This record gives sequence, C-alpha cells and structure tokens, in this order.
Amino acid sequence: MTTVVNTQADAVPSEPVEPSELVERKNWVSRVRAWPGARWRRPAIARARKAARAIRGNTAGAAQTWEKLGVARPVTVGVRESVRAFHRARWVPNPYQRAGALYGISLIFIFTANLARNLVLNRPKWADAGAQYTEQLLHTRQFLVPMKLLEPLFTLGLLWVILVACWGLVSDLVSFMFGGDVRRFRPVVAVLRAVNRCGGVHGTTGPKRTDALLSLATSMKAVRKELRRVHRVRGTLSFRSSRGKAARAHARSVVKCLEAAEARIDVEGDQALAPLSDLLGCVAERYADGRLRALLDAELLVDYPAGRDWEALRLAVLAVVIAAGAVGAGLLALSDPVTAVLIASVGVVGVTLLYRKDLGKGINFLGLLKP
Repeated sequence: MTTVVNTQADAVPSEPVEPSELVERKNWVSRVRAWPGARWRRPAIARARKAARAIRGNTAGAAQTWEKLGVARPVTVGVRESVRAFHRARWVPNPYQRAGALYGISLIFIFTANLARNLVLNRPKWADAGAQYTEQLLHTRQFLVPMKLLEPLFTLGLLWVILVACWGLVSDLVSFMFGGDVRRFRPVVAVLRAVNRCGGVHGTTGPKRTDALLSLATSMKAVRKELRRVHRVRGTLSFRSSRGKAARAHARSVVKCLEAAEARIDVEGDQALAPLSDLLGCVAERYADGRLRALLDAELLVDYPAGRDWEALRLAVLAVVIAAGAVGAGLLALSDPVTAVLIASVGVVGVTLLYRKDLGKGINFLGLLKP
C-alpha cells in the first residue's frame, strides 16, 4: 500500500520578498508617523512619500536607462545615499526648521513694509503730480467701467502673487538655512536626471525627439553649472584650501569633455547616448565618493585642457577701450585726421596688451571696425 503525500497541503507558502529600497521607504514613513505633534504629521507624511517617489524616480530611472542603452553600470550605494540625503533634506524639514523659516520671513516682511512706508513718505514731488494725473485719467468715463470690472481680478491676482512669493521665500530660506545636504548632493541628482533624459531621447522620432533633445540640453546645462562649483558645495575642502585650485581645474576639464560627448549626438545620433550616459554615471559615482579630482579618468581628459577661454572677455574689453578712446578724442576737440590716428593708436595698444600671444585675432578684429 502506497501512501500519497499531499504536497500542496504540506508546502509552506513563501512570502514575497520586498526590495530593500521599498522596505527602507516603509520604515522611513513609519518613523515619520511616530513624530510627536499631531498637527505636523500629515504634511510630514506627504513630504516623506513625495521624497520617496523622487528617490526611486532618480535611481530606478537611471538604472533602467543604462540597461536600455546597454551600459553595464549599476547604481552604487554612494549614489543612492546621496540621492536619499538630497530628497530628505529638501522635502522633509522638521517643524523647528519650518518655524525658523517663518520667523525669518516675518522679519523680511516687516523690513519690506517699513522700507515701503519710508519711500512713500519721502516720495519726490513728481511722483505726486503723476499720481494726481493718473487719478484724474482713471475717473473719466472711458476708464471708469473697465476699472470697476478689473478691480476684483486685480485684488485676487495681487493676493495670489503675495502667496506665491511668500511660499517661494519660505522654501528658499529653508533650503538655504537648513539644506546643507541639498546643496551638497544636488550635482548627483542633476547628473542622474541627465541620464534619465538620455533614455528619453533614445528611440524617439519627430516632435517627441525635438522635445527630448531640448530637455537633455537643459539637463546638461544644469550639470555643467553644478560641476563648476563642486569644490565649494561638496564639503570636503576647507575654505581657500590648496586642493581647491586643482579641483576647479579638473572640473573645467570634465565640463569640456561632457560638452564634447553631448555634441556627438548631433553627428552620431542615438549611438552617442550610451557613452554620454556612461560618463555621467562615472561622474555621479565618484562625486558621491568625494573624489573631486578624479571625476573622470585622466586618459579621457587628455584632449580637454582646463584652461579658461577668455576670448569673449578680451573682445569686450577691447571694444570698451576703443570706445573710451574715441570719446576722449572727441572731448579734446582735435582735428579729424589727428582724432582718427589717436583712436587707431588706442586700438593698437589695446590689441597689443590683450592679444600678446595671438596678435592675428586682434588685428582681424580691428579690421572689422573700419568705417
């Protein structure tokens, strides 16, 4: 006699294993729920959920983009922690931080009100004359009816502007006073957003590709802006540190390399997206690790020196010098031939001082100024 084993009854149902990021998010929201003070809980929970969605959008979106483009680059722990610190500092200020920001806003409001009052009391006479003329004009028949109709809309619009301005001031003040992690890890978030935009460009055509390329260009502009100040915001260098100059020079080389990689999209199309996203991932990973002088390998930066491009500034200074020379020659009331020779001499001296190593460019610029 054989015994039949009921495998379905004896099997123990396995519980689904949740991803570690989802578990961490639930634990974080539960910790926020336990904050003291009932009236602070709902806004705090909403901000915690919004921050969790932003964290997952940055990290998971970058991972999906690299997989889509065929780049073998995982999202490292340092990058995840940097993104998490950024969004937590941005979206989850505690009640004391919000109270401090509101106190600062009240001080700003009092100062602005007193300044406006002093300006009104000490207004010039022409302001009174202009106000009187405007009042007489608005009380005519042609303006009376439209003004009565637009008065409620103007009041509502003014209140809306005041509310938006106050909200923006509160947010900026909280970010400035209590958002050290926001400034410190904003470059990582900017780089991951650019990576996500690379995934948005891949495979698109027509108007969608136009919008995606514009969005990528905007994101890359933000990345370049953040990379130019990494030596100030990362927090690993002291004020006027001897390592700061080298970090700034390396950041300029990295910016030029990323600009060249972005420019290849106009020639190679989607084939240039994978190298660009790989470079961005390397920058984000090494910045999160604090390697400010090794954001990219030295082999990649050989063709991108860190020297500044002063061409635009030199042209502007030369134009100002020549204009000042022309004005000075006119004030001397000299004859026309002497004035022309004097202005030309000022231009030659300016070119000699500004284009010492490349006089050809300066001479060509002087040729454009011939009447």
